[in-house]
Amino acid sequence: MKSLSRLKYIKCGSSIMDLSPVSTSNKFRRMRMQEFWNLVETYLSKGRICRILDLGGTIEFWRTWGSVFDLSETEIVCINTFDQPADFVLPNVTCIKGDACNLSQFSDSTFDVVFSNSCIEHVGAWPQMSQFASEVRRVGRSYFIQTPNFWFPIEAHARMPFIHWLPDQITYRLHMMTKTGFYPKADDVEGAMEIVEDARLLDIRQMRTLFPDAEIQKEKFFGLTKALVAVRRKKSAVGEMGESWGEVVANEPGREKQAAI
Repeated sequence: MKSLSRLKYIKCGSSIMDLSPVSTSNKFRRMRMQEFWNLVETYLSKGRICRILDLGGTIEFWRTWGSVFDLSETEIVCINTFDQPADFVLPNVTCIKGDACNLSQFSDSTFDVVFSNSCIEHVGAWPQMSQFASEVRRVGRSYFIQTPNFWFPIEAHARMPFIHWLPDQITYRLHMMTKTGFYPKADDVEGAMEIVEDARLLDIRQMRTLFPDAEIQKEKFFGLTKALVAVRRKKSAVGEMGESWGEVVANEPGREKQAAI
């Protein structure tokens, strides 16, 4: 069976309409990345380098999006659970093997923006998620944290409807019966349970609790919330962002903004 560290790499940035984790063709990902880049530009507009921390990030992701956005005035650090080779095409992107729940190597507000795409659901149980969120809020002046919504009927990683709402005793058997989305068919119960426990999806109330100083944005698909994004802007940037995703940015922490598609 494939190691889950590799699976997590494959899943980083996944979305319901496009199986590629880094493709720019997916509508939701394009809108999400534009929203993220609007946040980055509030720092670039000051005429200085923007420092970005990508939790769960890969060099492949930034190589792809470097063809869409000008990364020349950024410094990007990717933290992931495996080693990644240096990329001479993107010398300003550094990849570090590490733990997204323990960023003790970085001081407070080291980064202008902390970015994470479909990562927090993989770090473990609630204590690990809380530590992840605490570190995000500590090391970043702003942050942009996306995760699939628990209440969306199609599970974002298994690509199967309702599977994440079933008891583990049923779910692991399904993983032993067939390949599901990014996951290979499990050979035994141990492998199946590793898949079951790989991702713990969050709902909006949990995201508000983890990120109390953020706006919680909703990505919509046919009226259903498919993903949640916690966004904190530096105080001087609030009100500079204008309109995005069809709605005016809410200024109050904890306010929701629905993402029009």
